Amino acid sequence: METKSKQWLLSEIDRLHRELDVLDQRIRGKGEEIYENKVLLQAIIESFEGFIYVSSSDFKLKFVNQRLGLAIRTAVPGRTCYEAIHGRTSPCPFCAMGTIQEGEVKRFEIQHPQNGRWYSVVNSPICHMDGSISLLALITDIHDRKLTEIAAQQQQERLERAKRRLIERIRDRHKLVNIVGKSLAIQEIYDQIIRTAATDATVIIYGEPGTGKELVARAIHELSERRGKPFVPIHCGAIPENLIESEFFGYKKGAFSGALMDKPGYLDFGNQGTLFLDEVGEISLNMQVKLLRVIEGGGYTPVGSSQVKHSDVRIIAATNRDLKELVQSKMIREDFYYRIHILPIHLPPLRDRKDDIPLLVDHFMSIHACKRNVPPIDSEMMARLMRYDWPGNVRELQSVVIRYCNQCHLDFLPTPKASPASSLKDSVDSSIHPTNTESLQEMLARYEKEVLLHVLHQHHWERNKAAISLGIDRKTLFNKMKRYGLHTS
Repeated sequence: METKSKQWLLSEIDRLHRELDVLDQRIRGKGEEIYENKVLLQAIIESFEGFIYVSSSDFKLKFVNQRLGLAIRTAVPGRTCYEAIHGRTSPCPFCAMGTIQEGEVKRFEIQHPQNGRWYSVVNSPICHMDGSISLLALITDIHDRKLTEIAAQQQQERLERAKRRLIERIRDRHKLVNIVGKSLAIQEIYDQIIRTAATDATVIIYGEPGTGKELVARAIHELSERRGKPFVPIHCGAIPENLIESEFFGYKKGAFSGALMDKPGYLDFGNQGTLFLDEVGEISLNMQVKLLRVIEGGGYTPVGSSQVKHSDVRIIAATNRDLKELVQSKMIREDFYYRIHILPIHLPPLRDRKDDIPLLVDHFMSIHACKRNVPPIDSEMMARLMRYDWPGNVRELQSVVIRYCNQCHLDFLPTPKASPASSLKDSVDSSIHPTNTESLQEMLARYEKEVLLHVLHQHHWERNKAAISLGIDRKTLFNKMKRYGLHTS
């Protein structure tokens, strides 16, 4: 009996040992699992590209990840979250601790009061075994994304403000700022002006001479956020090549002979406003490179200075030429073309919007016939105006109305078109006969002036084409024009 009791006791001890071994293995396995989970959690926490912290219900920090610890650069134990992280002496007005204590998750965005950066915050509850609840905060830097959103929102607000201004300023759509017309063609231009005025992008205006390119540029400026700031018109074709850089960028005292004081340039005058580059196709390749740098935000350097300056200007360019052809002929740089050809506007010639002629006539009459006893333009006169082809466009129509206000009769009929050779011959024949007191040198100068004037008229004052037709370079043509006082009216 005693032997059986000993055997039973030994078997029980052996069973207990086996159970203890199994339990020990389970404990070791659970410990390894806990360790693995801890390592995994630590890796997740440290790889998170943001800030993590845990605070108790009394706002005391219980944990911060390494990124946040490096950011606040002070010892954490015993400090409150609002003091250590936000630099406050009391809980933050946006604090979600109350919501967290109710077991809810809260998400929001906030701009840090000290560094001004935007962050996305997710606050979640951590429920402990003793029933207490701590706050877990995950904070992500969203500054760049937020700035993009704010810029888009501001752009939308600008559009809305532009629409409200236009509603106030446009009633019957017969006039926009100083542009007159109600034809379908000009209505489309109105719409383009409205759309481009709501942005700050570069604009290029195409159109024949006299179509009102500067009026369109001024309208865009007046309807934009830059209204009230300078509008600086620049006739690029009228600036000599040796002066164009100093005209645009200014110069320092002593930069060259005659530079007796510092002089600002167009970019200085136009700061925060609009630069209107008329005849942009006349700008030299060398100057295109320097303007390209300005457009791309690289700044500019006044002549005689080493200081790089920046100017907040919007560029509106205009031309009566085909810039694509100029690119192909290497007269316009391809990169410069693509930087100015962002928002193109193509102005219709007056012959394609003849419905606007009566409105334009009334507009010009109201300006030039005031305080004069000028008879109104009757239906027969208006019919003649409508039949005319208007090669000089609106500018020519304005000249006709001005002459009518002074002479009380229409004087607009074009001269018969002649071939270039015959018309040039007529010009030569009329100039070649000297007066009684005229020397040979004076006669040749008069003849040269007549030829230059004729060819310039023939090519609508496009200097490059006129120079090619005359077989001389553009600089020589410009010098001769300056000598004889030739310029477009």
